[in-house]
Amino acid sequence: MIEPEQPAASTERLVLFTDAVAAIAITLLILPLLETLADVEEHTDLSELIRENLPGFGAFLLGFAVIFRFWWGHHRVFGHLSRLSGPIVILSGLWTLSIVMLPIQTAIITDFPPSSGTVALYCGTMLLAVGALATLSAYAYRHPELSAGRTPLPFPVVTGSLVTFGALLLAGVIGVAFPQINYWAFFLLFLTGPVEKLLRSRRRRVRQSV
Repeated sequence: MIEPEQPAASTERLVLFTDAVAAIAITLLILPLLETLADVEEHTDLSELIRENLPGFGAFLLGFAVIFRFWWGHHRVFGHLSRLSGPIVILSGLWTLSIVMLPIQTAIITDFPPSSGTVALYCGTMLLAVGALATLSAYAYRHPELSAGRTPLPFPVVTGSLVTFGALLLAGVIGVAFPQINYWAFFLLFLTGPVEKLLRSRRRRVRQSV
């Protein structure tokens, strides 16, 4: 007896799950600041309060920007996927794990002075997120059947993920090897945009010359 073919699993429930995880992680970032406000004594000057807790506010903004950017990259990839496969579920799970860990790393940034160890922990968590997403993007690009009914994942998305991973890895090496630079090394990520444009332009020229 021939068993009926099982329908391909939809990406909808996985996307809803990862969206919820990212939203909760962002919400957790604000809790230390709320606890700080709850412990404020009466007649405390607002400017003094902000000045004393400036590292906490900075860490919150940094964590929010990082998680939001990672969520947007994940959302952009899954906008092209309509079916699931084992590797996609596993890679998305690794990405989700890194998002869950980011509020912890953000708290470490606030409570501990910069060092090779803190930079390595923070960079390692981000590398897990970017690496998982870059591998997922490459896998989705090589399996266009997973985009049935949607536009297949374009190659520039894969390139962007790989460029970001390379820049983040380089920043991590610099930040760990030179503790005096520490988190400032992550400003290298601002160069990913120009590098992506350069690679896209070069790829267009190569395709036109063929």
